[in-house]
Amino acid sequence: MKNRDVTQLTDRIRLEYGFTQEAAQDRAMQALENCPPALAQNLEEWAKGQKLTDIYIGQYSLPMILAIWKNRDFLKAMEVMTELDKGNTEIAELKIWNMRR
Repeated sequence: MKNRDVTQLTDRIRLEYGFTQEAAQDRAMQALENCPPALAQNLEEWAKGQKLTDIYIGQYSLPMILAIWKNRDFLKAMEVMTELDKGNTEIAELKIWNMRR
């Protein structure tokens, strides 16, 4: 991601989560560091406020998880997708279905 995109991601995190500039930047850098390559497009789309593309890892995509949860916690959904990418399907599915309750 380019510097401009990192700034957009930081700004979006501040807007959505109410973090300070420093906390938002830390979370942005963490998200970029941990983002599976397959989901880089989703991270960029979210930072720009665009509609998220359905990119599947196993049986799930970010938009699908957010729809299951009926909320907008993109960073938490990204963490779950990262678990799926690492092959931790059981852990990820527990997180997906427990957040729904």
